[in-house]
Amino acid sequence: MTATARPPRAWELQTVLLMLAIGAAMVPSMVLLVSDLMIRSILLSAEFSGLSPLLLAVVENSGLINALFLLLTLAYIGGYFWWRRRTRDMLAPISGGTGDPTVHWAVQAWQLAIVTSFVVRFGNTSSDSTRDGIATRLVWDAIQAGVRLAGLVLLLVGVWQIREQVRRRVAEIGVDLRIRNTGSGRVPLVAPLGMPAIPAAADLEPADDGFWQRVGQLADAAGADLALLEITGKATRRWALVSPAGDLAAVRAAVPDGAIVTVFAEPPSAADTTAFIPAPADYYHGFLEDGVTGAFSYQTVRPTGVPVFLARARNARRWALYPTESPSSVTAVAGTA
Repeated sequence: MTATARPPRAWELQTVLLMLAIGAAMVPSMVLLVSDLMIRSILLSAEFSGLSPLLLAVVENSGLINALFLLLTLAYIGGYFWWRRRTRDMLAPISGGTGDPTVHWAVQAWQLAIVTSFVVRFGNTSSDSTRDGIATRLVWDAIQAGVRLAGLVLLLVGVWQIREQVRRRVAEIGVDLRIRNTGSGRVPLVAPLGMPAIPAAADLEPADDGFWQRVGQLADAAGADLALLEITGKATRRWALVSPAGDLAAVRAAVPDGAIVTVFAEPPSAADTTAFIPAPADYYHGFLEDGVTGAFSYQTVRPTGVPVFLARARNARRWALYPTESPSSVTAVAGTA
């Protein structure tokens, strides 16, 4: 079963909260729209005898309703632009693909609706206090409220669609942004678009004393930390480091039984990625060490995703891109000795 890369849960929660704020702003807009139309209808009725208690309450509290709408408007507009900046910051390390997933025509239409509502507001300058004059002003008020409500609906649609676009972009790129630090400095990261074939445990040698002795010899020969890839189950891949002349017993003890262990002879690099050209392969194992926390993250990389991986690696402390069929690696299965 293939796992799908997803945006962070915090971002998903922020998106839901933004949509709730937009929905909350719709309520006073709908109240004002409906009340304007009903009051106009009653005013022009031949049997006009006054307003119902409900409409009278709306009229008496119209200032409070407008103030509430203004407060909610400031909240959702500020929230939208903050959310959009956070979304672009989130996507910056994995920039790739065509188009900007944070752009949607519905958001542009919402911006046009805001401008239109202001035009309508400043065009409603009648001071006629007759019944017909008041009815005319109510029509303009209703148009303004309707335009604002339509704009809110468009923005809600736009945010919903942007969320879907961002989810698709993250899945296409293959970088799971839901990174959790497990406390051991090894952070699982899964890929959405398929995994390279996992060798059968029965076809592998056991990770016995002889295997770990070879691993130690590789680290000593390299004179630097070597990347150890641990595969458990169908989709969980985690990195660890094997240090030259280090404590192999601790590394060995941390590997669970049944895990497939691969150690690569080329150490992760801190070099610039600009001139790097990987060896041809169907898949690559991507190693990234966070420049701030030192946490490790794994990424399955297809050839089409190499430029995106290298762009992300520029901000890493160390990085590596290993062909899945690396001839210089050694592989074994833990717990079968």
